Amino acid sequence: MKRTVTLILLLIFSVAGNALAKNPSRTHPLRDGFMLDGVDGRVIPDSGVWFFQSFEPLTDGKSSLAAGVDIQILPSSMLEKFISTYSKEKNTYRIWGKFTRYGDKNYIYLSYFLPITANDVNEPNEVLPVTDANEEKIIPDNVLALLRPARKINLTELKKPISTEADGVLADRTGFLREDGSGIYFDFDGLGRKFGTLSLPLLHCESLEIMQKRQNNSPVPLRFKISAIVTSYKGKNYLLLQRAIRAYSHGNFIAR
Repeated sequence: MKRTVTLILLLIFSVAGNALAKNPSRTHPLRDGFMLDGVDGRVIPDSGVWFFQSFEPLTDGKSSLAAGVDIQILPSSMLEKFISTYSKEKNTYRIWGKFTRYGDKNYIYLSYFLPITANDVNEPNEVLPVTDANEEKIIPDNVLALLRPARKINLTELKKPISTEADGVLADRTGFLREDGSGIYFDFDGLGRKFGTLSLPLLHCESLEIMQKRQNNSPVPLRFKISAIVTSYKGKNYLLLQRAIRAYSHGNFIAR
């Protein structure tokens, strides 16, 4: 009897393990911040949303994504540049950037891209073992610089779309999280500064998910201090959070 139960349990675990191996992206997204270092694949548009399909499996050392899985590319100035060069006939590219993670899905913040021909593509004809996309590769200095925007943005600049030449960084600004039917926004708290109300949409990432959980567990609006990458897409500015912490007024300011 015990042997029968043991065999049944082993069979259940084996089936579950095979299911995860066939579709690891559903339950094991890669970690937030994991770098894409010159990965080959296809870029596919679908109803105004852009997706990347890698030709090879990707892993961060713990979790993995199978080849061919649709990964949404986040709105950004680099995506806008990419769209201006895109053609359906030539949809294979080598891309650089980084993964973000929100819920059980991965997204890509695109930093650089190169069109490639069929001869340049490393597209396997058979299933290969999962390999680390960063293994034995060195990110060029110019690409690495794009991954870490250095230009500091002030709130006055955010009144209009920033230049698509380069994204910028916004540091240590306070405000509130707001959600409505159109998206998720960060409402800046001026605290006496001379600028009007400013609200910017937030891109999907792990820091945003953490903010939402903290706000959902509070009966009152929470003030957060954030640092973020500021990017522009189709005439609109967006924030990709890098850090978000609870900001306390210590009684100096009236709660919202």
